[in-house]
Amino acid sequence: MGDRNVLPILMTLVAAIVLASCSSGTTQEPASTTGAAAAAAISIEDFRFQPPDLTVPVGATVTWTNDEAGIAHTTTADDGTWNSGSLQPGDAFEMTFDQPGTYSYFCSIHPSMQATITVQG
Repeated sequence: MGDRNVLPILMTLVAAIVLASCSSGTTQEPASTTGAAAAAAISIEDFRFQPPDLTVPVGATVTWTNDEAGIAHTTTADDGTWNSGSLQPGDAFEMTFDQPGTYSYFCSIHPSMQATITVQG
């Protein structure tokens, strides 16, 4: 083997060592997630809220989307905190939860549809 065959092999070996030393085995986090609000989604389908019980942190925005073909629904807090009004198929409603607690809600058109959001802070 001549000297000129050794150089490409040596360069490949050095490159592999440099790349290996750059990888510490940890995953880099995004540059900044400070202040990023949490989000959660609830689907309204089959005459149910999915998921029926949801836990989110304080400051989270929950979005309900009516995925039920041909049927209107609402998301209405038991205590009157919010009422989406009639959500036609494909419509969505958002609510941001700034206080910890347990929030029970239902569909005012179909009162047997009930669910709960727990806000932890």
